Amino acid sequence: MSEKLIVERRSDGDRQILDLRGVLDAEQVEYLAQEGFEAIRAGTVVEVRLGAVTSVDLTGALGLVALAREASDRDVTFQIEGYPVRLQQLLEAQGLWSQLVEGGDQKSW
Repeated sequence: MSEKLIVERRSDGDRQILDLRGVLDAEQVEYLAQEGFEAIRAGTVVEVRLGAVTSVDLTGALGLVALAREASDRDVTFQIEGYPVRLQQLLEAQGLWSQLVEGGDQKSW
């Protein structure tokens, strides 16, 4: 069993902010999807802060790509901040990194 993922969601006007802490993996991706899709429905900008993510696997990374695609389909701006280098490595190996970061402001740690 993996460590727990904590997702804190809050609003700042029409901006939805998701602060993620812990492990983003296959066991936690459904929770991320639930919170992420709710944020996408609620705002015009979704900012995902990943600075406190301690570990990420491919399934967790793909969950973020799915959220970015859903946001794009709904004309919602999707931004990531403070992503772990491992996230970029996993998605570049799959040719998906650009789908996560297109059009947003991204900052790595």
